[in-house]
Amino acid sequence: MRKLTAMVVASTLALSSASFAFATETTPATGAPAQTQGAMEHHKGPRHYNPFAGLNLTEQQRTQMKALWKESGPRHERGDMKKQMDTLHGLVASDTFDQAKVKAEIDKISQEQSARMLERATMENKMYNLLTPAQKKQFNENYQKRAEKMAEHHREHKADADKPAA
Repeated sequence: MRKLTAMVVASTLALSSASFAFATETTPATGAPAQTQGAMEHHKGPRHYNPFAGLNLTEQQRTQMKALWKESGPRHERGDMKKQMDTLHGLVASDTFDQAKVKAEIDKISQEQSARMLERATMENKMYNLLTPAQKKQFNENYQKRAEKMAEHHREHKADADKPAA
């Protein structure tokens, strides 16, 4: 059951990160991130993490990154992932549990998620290699700061979850 829960959580996280805001959302004058579509309810932060934000990209770099984004292929439809999650939910919420069917659905979701992650990593690497050495240094520092912030968030969340209910 833990594996199933982990897969559902991982799939949900993949779905939430499937939409990716790229360097094109960086304002040329300041290099500050452009306004995102909205805020997450419980995080009160941007919906998408843009690893290329704040790097003071040149117009040429932005143009090249847009081209990489376009050539990376068609976007994955959220509806497809929703159908998969609905199918998985139907199997879990069944009166009888068919482990073979659930495993087959999880394997299918995992393979598609893996392919999407590989496509994204490949594209991000190509974008990363468009950066100057100074931009690469800032990119890596930004990553480290975000990783530390996420670790702190998880520690706080775990501490809140461990508190007894009042």
